[in-house]
Amino acid sequence: MLKENFIGSWQLIDYVTLLEDGTCIEPLGTSPYGIGTYTEAGWMSAHLMRSDRRLLGGARPALDKLPPDLIAETAAGYIGYAGKFTVDAHTRRVIHHVEAAFVPDWVGTDMIREYMFADGILTLRPPAVGGASSVLRWRRAS
Repeated sequence: MLKENFIGSWQLIDYVTLLEDGTCIEPLGTSPYGIGTYTEAGWMSAHLMRSDRRLLGGARPALDKLPPDLIAETAAGYIGYAGKFTVDAHTRRVIHHVEAAFVPDWVGTDMIREYMFADGILTLRPPAVGGASSVLRWRRAS
């Protein structure tokens, strides 16, 4: 699969995680929203969130004035990072080289995802962690 197959913007369809005991969870709720973009120049950006997050109270709320539990809840419902990307067609992996992220610990790391294209859907699978495996499905943004 060529890098060109990724180019463009993608909308998140769903995000599920299968736990070691067989339980299936939806980390960002039943109706997550996400946009992923891959450019010809080799840049990528991914922003995913719960669609049911509570409002913070205004277009530009003073985050330092909000209760810590509300800030934690808001943060738990959002994933975002950006950087360069490469595609390894032999192992069917796309590697996101993180240069900016909501989670500071991700900066300078590689987010490796197995990929599959089928029927206009891009499926990404991060490596399993502690027996839990996740699947994110995307369709081209119109």
